[in-house]
Amino acid sequence: MDHQDLRRRMAPELPAGLREHIDRVVALGGKLAVRHGLDAERVQLAAQGHDVLRALDDADLLARAEARGMAIDPTERAAPLLLHGPLGAFELSERFGVDDEPILHAVRWHTTGHPDFDPEAWAFFVADKAEPEKLRRWPELERVLDLAADSLEAAALAYLELSAGRAEREGWQPHPMALRARETLIEQRRGARHRPT
Repeated sequence: MDHQDLRRRMAPELPAGLREHIDRVVALGGKLAVRHGLDAERVQLAAQGHDVLRALDDADLLARAEARGMAIDPTERAAPLLLHGPLGAFELSERFGVDDEPILHAVRWHTTGHPDFDPEAWAFFVADKAEPEKLRRWPELERVLDLAADSLEAAALAYLELSAGRAEREGWQPHPMALRARETLIEQRRGARHRPT
């Protein structure tokens, strides 16, 4: 299945605004993939599928997670929207036949990032966070997009730092996986600076 097939199957079930967001992420993800010599189709398939359950309300997300026996982190219980990625990965696999585990992993953790993301996952992550409408609403994301021209990991770290700053200002708790992803990216950058040339 390619991202266009998935779009045809998903689109009738999604609100128009969500379809438009997904289309913007697919487009930007494709551009970032080409820029960095990545597998654009895999980036775009993750982008197409990532918000398959984004339109569900909090009660439905919690009920689905509990029915599956998922471990629900306190930050997820406080903000059930965080569950749409993990549940969406199940939906893509079970209902739509997506069986590429790195793509499902990218979708599962697209809200927070993950220490084990491959370059395609980071390309999709950055595209989701810095797509044009989000950039319009939060102009600080321009720095993320600027960094993405040279390094997807630097762009992802910039986003996670912006998000952590916003969480502190607004008084909400970042997801533990976002903190782990951020720490891993910091360590990788620190290691790259100290690597002999």
